[in-house]
Amino acid sequence: MEPQVKSAAISISEAISICGCVAIAVGINKKASKNGVDPDPNPSLDAYKDICADPTYALLLNPAFLKRFRILYNIQMPEKSNFVNVWSYFGFIAQNKMTKDYVIAIRGTQNLFETFADEDIIPTLFREYNNEARVPQGFYKLFEAGRIVSLPEDTDPITPVSLSKLATDPGKYMNGAGHQRITVTGHSLGAAVATFFAAAATVKLGTKFNLSLCTFASPKTGNEAFTSLASSTIAECLRIYNAEDTVPDLPVWKEANSNLYTHVTGGFKIDSTGDPNVNHEGAGCAHQLPVYLYLLEKLDGNDNPDIISSGDDARCRVS
Repeated sequence: MEPQVKSAAISISEAISICGCVAIAVGINKKASKNGVDPDPNPSLDAYKDICADPTYALLLNPAFLKRFRILYNIQMPEKSNFVNVWSYFGFIAQNKMTKDYVIAIRGTQNLFETFADEDIIPTLFREYNNEARVPQGFYKLFEAGRIVSLPEDTDPITPVSLSKLATDPGKYMNGAGHQRITVTGHSLGAAVATFFAAAATVKLGTKFNLSLCTFASPKTGNEAFTSLASSTIAECLRIYNAEDTVPDLPVWKEANSNLYTHVTGGFKIDSTGDPNVNHEGAGCAHQLPVYLYLLEKLDGNDNPDIISSGDDARCRVS
């Protein structure tokens, strides 16, 4: 049975803003690829300015994002390119200039190596917990290997820090974290990594730690031992899924004739089924972030179909 929303603390309008943060991470990588260059594993502040000023992304993100937020760190994860280990850009950590709250945004799958991580579903122990929690190995490897780095123009850069180490002591690198709200978000593969980070960060203080998890198109993230404990320790959890999207039904690992993997609580269903503006043939459109944003905007009173084709990709928009 689909775990239901346990908290309405994250509103639809806030979820739209959070989705826009993920769109920034997606856009930085995607735009570099479209320009025929390898995406920079450590993009500069200029890359963020460029994506926020790009009119083709204006409906996906808040063009004034950098007026409200300061980018603190880039998030990288290791990949292989031509059999060589390389770092790849996956997202960022930013702080609101007024409220001092934080957002951690992690993009989803964008290349073949990341697809292999999606498909590596062998159960492995979630070592941050002391129970029998097991999670898909591919997602967990990325969480364990992921790291934060300072932006290239930072005059006092940190030594790169793993996501798993950051989760044990967020306040060391994010001043006031735990008192100031941290919103952790991601799409698809990034949603799974975001869930692992939120679970690890709330091990010690549980719901007393001021952390919200808001994910889009998340796959199933662990067995019942993992998802039940994570659901009980993460203070606010909103897991948005599209009924037409098949990814939230995955991965499937059969034990005792049933799927070992389950979802954390906080499920909130949106539905592109039958929507005349969405392409329902190929391209995996039901899973794409712009379609998720379009459906959320519709719930908030904005039914502009141009959202679907924003980001210079018209495959999922029916003209």
